[in-house]
Amino acid sequence: MAATDTLFYSNLHLHYGSIHELINDEEAFTDVPNSWNIIVTDVEKSTQAVQAGKQQLVNLAATGSIVACLNISRAKGVEIPFFFGGDGATLIVPNEILNECLFALNLHQERCSISFDFFLRVGYRKVGEMVDKGASLKILKYKRNDLHLMPVILGNALQMAENEIKASPPVTAIEQFNFNLDLNGMECKWDKISPPDNKNEIISLIIKARKVEDQSRLYSQILEKIELIYGDDTIRHPIVAKRLKMVNSLSRIKAEVKMKFKNVTPSKLVSSWWRGVMGGWFTKNTKKGKNYINDLIQLTETLLLDGSINTVITGNVGQREQLLEYLDGLENDHLINYGYYSSSSSVLSCFVTAIDDYHIHFLDGENGGYTQASKVLKAKMKLV
Repeated sequence: MAATDTLFYSNLHLHYGSIHELINDEEAFTDVPNSWNIIVTDVEKSTQAVQAGKQQLVNLAATGSIVACLNISRAKGVEIPFFFGGDGATLIVPNEILNECLFALNLHQERCSISFDFFLRVGYRKVGEMVDKGASLKILKYKRNDLHLMPVILGNALQMAENEIKASPPVTAIEQFNFNLDLNGMECKWDKISPPDNKNEIISLIIKARKVEDQSRLYSQILEKIELIYGDDTIRHPIVAKRLKMVNSLSRIKAEVKMKFKNVTPSKLVSSWWRGVMGGWFTKNTKKGKNYINDLIQLTETLLLDGSINTVITGNVGQREQLLEYLDGLENDHLINYGYYSSSSSVLSCFVTAIDDYHIHFLDGENGGYTQASKVLKAKMKLV
């Protein structure tokens, strides 16, 4: 594979400005190379797992899927786009790291099964294979704020790949490697996060255009409407510094250690607990720690555009009713389908390589907000 192909995403032009204006400009998007690959992971029966009180584990399984592949890609100097879905993840990777990612994900799958007794489905499809079946996959790299770069997708290839993978037998790694699963950097030290205002709620929302050719126009209109009703990113962001607090539950700390490491030892438990204690002190009492919290807020994934709109926002009931009335109109006109879930707090999981280096944070609504919203959406789509 040519180096330019491997570095396709790294070399993409970086776009700035209003996201609803950018997504309306299809010429700003670039076709993902046919040689690249779509990797999908998904926790089977995630709704039941969340209902059984295992949301942290489900989120960690999804986050771990991304961390396992990012640790590989970053070591190779290859930038890749990825999407957190609450109960799974989607990544787009070049051939150079495909086999290593699949091997790592099979190890992650094994750990989820042995340690937590749930099945993490892993599969992949070639982009070109999806294109041959009539799908499309266009991408744009967007700088959302001073710190956060995010991929924006138009097309239905990711969804088609996900549907095929979920309906197919599990995939095992094509090639075996002599390395252990590396989930270093995966941290989940934050407790459930209340919204900035006590009168507010957390909304997890997934919106899909019925026709691919309508995505650009409709998503532009919807994102603009969300901003009109809820305000810009900073206003509708579910996280503010004063609401962040470190978790002190031993069971949650143990679950994170079990997900990260094959063998759970007292020293690893104590080390994880101590990082939480020190992290709480550091973020409250040092300038560097307070700067980290400000960075964390900017680097939290509250909006994902993967061929659909996936977002976690905060606002009041009146704002939700206003938005749902608008979305119902689009749905009644057979332009979109959507699902949402309202909760009283949000849940954060993180990949932190170092306090002053790379970190990214994945947000979900309490009680599996994305999973619950997806359940509603899928029920509607079955009626189409």
